[in-house]
Amino acid sequence: MSALSNAPLTFLSVLLFATGTLSAQSSSSLQTSISGSDMASASSASHAWYRITPASTPAGKKLSKSQLTNKNLASVPTLPQPGFYPADLVNHGGPVLTSAHQNPVYFDCPAGPTACWGNPTSFLTRLNNSAFIHLTDQYVGTTANYRYPVGSSVKINQTLQTNVLYLNDILTIVHAAATKLSVSNSYDNILHVFLPQGIDTCFDLTTICYSPDNQSSFRFCAYHASVFFNDIGHILFTVQPYQNVPGCQVASPSPNGLLVDSTASTLSHELIETITDPDLDAWWSDKSLIEQGEEIADICEPIGNGAGQFLDPTFIVGGKNYKIQLEYSNKFHGCTH
Repeated sequence: MSALSNAPLTFLSVLLFATGTLSAQSSSSLQTSISGSDMASASSASHAWYRITPASTPAGKKLSKSQLTNKNLASVPTLPQPGFYPADLVNHGGPVLTSAHQNPVYFDCPAGPTACWGNPTSFLTRLNNSAFIHLTDQYVGTTANYRYPVGSSVKINQTLQTNVLYLNDILTIVHAAATKLSVSNSYDNILHVFLPQGIDTCFDLTTICYSPDNQSSFRFCAYHASVFFNDIGHILFTVQPYQNVPGCQVASPSPNGLLVDSTASTLSHELIETITDPDLDAWWSDKSLIEQGEEIADICEPIGNGAGQFLDPTFIVGGKNYKIQLEYSNKFHGCTH
């Protein structure tokens, strides 16, 4: 849909390579280029809903609730009754993900995902094997193990005219990757789009961006979203810009270094919100004017220090210590791991 962004698409040439999962004996290598149909599908897409994670920056702290998402909330909060926990999430009836494959989409990083993002595939694998991911059980209605495995990944290398990607550009990446992965009309896959250091992304021309090089518009760190393409249908995705910058990174000291843990903290935030609120109409808080509209991870986003770093706790995820944020549990009525 043309209203998604007034900015022109910036793609010049693109190569995609799909790789196998961690457990695969060998990885297939597929090569293609972004086509005009990818761009056309992005421009004509409908129902592209998103919710952003605010950055710990002066601009991010000024965001209003209405600027965090482009989807109107379905209800108005009422005062809680005695004995109620105002921050508890409320089920608004939308779908949730009882299981799904995660497909990393590595954008424009010839050095590889470990160098650019600290090996997010390893973290996602540990998270899928952890007790932490079972915080979602109470919201999705299953206790089964290993529900969110890492599937095939896509690597994208390209030349850009600018360092700023707008929503139509992101949707073009998502469409090309989903097509290469043969994902269509699905709640069974989540595409994680990783952007390298130096690439900004915005929802408009000047004011709501991930833009460490422009502090006046640097308002968010990442987001999760769903989109309906006219040809391949419903697709779920997250957008993960480079997190090891003041405004998005975790504070030192960090057990795995700031690159690994900053990536992991934001990635777990967006993944768990996708699981519990994929289309922004499932689980979110609706009993408090303070938390109203906030999702499972938003409620527990930690405060930042004077350097714009998040004060995340350290705990074990899949047998390894990570410094990442907690998530909200209705069972415990608080943020927990």
